[in-house]
Amino acid sequence: MDEDHLTASDRSGAITRRRFCQGAALGLGGLAFGGCINPRIGLPGEAAPLLLPTATGRSVEVCLNSRTSRHGLLGGVATDQQTANVLWAAGRAPVTGGYRTIYLKNGSGTYVYDPQEHALEPHSNEAVSNALRINYDRERDFDAGVSYMCALLASVSLWDGTRAQLASCPQIGDLNFGIADVSGITDAGVAVSSDGSLPVPATDGTDKLEEVLAELRLHDDLEPEVDLTAQELSQLLWAGYGCTPHTAIGGRAGLTVPSWVAQYFLTNRVYVVAGRVTRYCNRRGSDFTTRDHRLEVVQDADARAAVRQVLPDLPAAPCYFLLCLTKTGLETWYHRLETGFVAGGMLVQAGALGLGCAFQAALSPAEQAGLHEVTQIPAGDYPHAVVAVGHV
Repeated sequence: MDEDHLTASDRSGAITRRRFCQGAALGLGGLAFGGCINPRIGLPGEAAPLLLPTATGRSVEVCLNSRTSRHGLLGGVATDQQTANVLWAAGRAPVTGGYRTIYLKNGSGTYVYDPQEHALEPHSNEAVSNALRINYDRERDFDAGVSYMCALLASVSLWDGTRAQLASCPQIGDLNFGIADVSGITDAGVAVSSDGSLPVPATDGTDKLEEVLAELRLHDDLEPEVDLTAQELSQLLWAGYGCTPHTAIGGRAGLTVPSWVAQYFLTNRVYVVAGRVTRYCNRRGSDFTTRDHRLEVVQDADARAAVRQVLPDLPAAPCYFLLCLTKTGLETWYHRLETGFVAGGMLVQAGALGLGCAFQAALSPAEQAGLHEVTQIPAGDYPHAVVAVGHV
């Protein structure tokens, strides 16, 4: 991550409320729900601090595996603690574009969230019927997608049953939350390779979600000479776009990330550039009701140095993930949002594995053409973002 992505407090080491929140989250256990958020909102122009985030003890993997979308009936009232945890997680996501402003809407109005101070400032009287809603002003849809993913996982981490939990669903440009029944926490694994090309990914782990989010950042100091293990590669691909036990619209097999009406725009469009170029397949063919977890060889040659020549701003790394869309997808915001979901899942999983990530998003036509030439991926798949992963 370059200097422009660091806040002034990050550069100086000063203790701000944000740093205090990061540290406090690691020392708190269990759930501590208070009342609704409305009494905590400050006067116009006055930022009101939120509760410190709590650590639930849920692992990154079990939250990814348990995530589902609840369509409709997302009303009710979110507690102070639920709202604080979700907003804190959303604010932990890095930004690759020039700006990203996080808005909270609830039954009382609209507020701007300040990640540095972990506080809300009143913005307008526009209210919603959801328990809470998050949306963004942003330069890049990709950045909103990464942030959405962190917030979704934080809400899952708070589940302590199946009845009256904080359910969610991205709808249009918003991430809506409500108090509803959910499927519950599960570590049942369903991502199994049909040809043995990838080991079975873990669906539970020892690194807790809030601890990983507290340390979340991009890295520019990856170790290119140390390859990822097969298990690490399998885990990252699963976290980004792997199958989970739930079933979505039309009997389609659910994934670790949401998708617009279960369209799964990146199916067969996630590529791995390591010792060779491979395509990640989470389905058997193009049937969305099936589940798989395998790699198909695209080019049996090492294209990593060539990728770095095309994208010199990316750090040297042992592995690059190309997140691709169709030509139409590049022009559609909710397709671009999904690349952010995938990158967000990979970023959080990398943190749990002790690995580092770097992003490059919104690639230019020249960069896309260069990647096509050196990787030999299909011409109809356009790289929208690249995730570099390696040991720090």
